Amino acid sequence: MKNDDDDDGLRPLHHTGYGDIGVVLIAAGCTLAFILMMILPSPIAKYQKEKAQEDEKARQETIQKAVSTGEVSVGISSTKH
Repeated sequence: MKNDDDDDGLRPLHHTGYGDIGVVLIAAGCTLAFILMMILPSPIAKYQKEKAQEDEKARQETIQKAVSTGEVSVGISSTKH
């Protein structure tokens, strides 16, 4: 005779199946991954920000080099009315 407490594939604690626990663990992992994606900065955005900073630095160096050699003068010209 089989006892009602000896169900195959069920855990003794609250008669929870292994598949049910797996579903809960997978859902918890997906939720955690989604929260981390929303909180942590994007690696692509970080790369784009660094690239923009490097481009601005190179632009400033080019302008400074042109001004220091006298190729370009920076100043405010007087306007004639």
